[in-house]
Amino acid sequence: MLHSTMGRFRLLLWLQGLSYLLLLFVAFPLKNAGIMPQAVTWFGNLYGFLFLMYLLIVVSMHTSQKWRIRRSLALFFISFVPFGNFVYDFVVFRKMVR
Repeated sequence: MLHSTMGRFRLLLWLQGLSYLLLLFVAFPLKNAGIMPQAVTWFGNLYGFLFLMYLLIVVSMHTSQKWRIRRSLALFFISFVPFGNFVYDFVVFRKMVR
């Protein structure tokens, strides 16, 4: 999976999606319950770093793979939807790999 640019992009797509889910469904409930308020800071920093890396690689793939602007914008907006990255990977990128 890590031997190609697309494989590395898909891995980052999954990591960014997972960090978003951890932030939404683990860190925020821990903070709101008063159990561990610093969880949002930790998971937020991880999510922020992975999101910036994700944006950089989307721009890189847009230029190197000559993607249409529609795909790049879809990848940007889908990253704000919980489970969106996983659905996009399953629907779009698995068809491209075959």
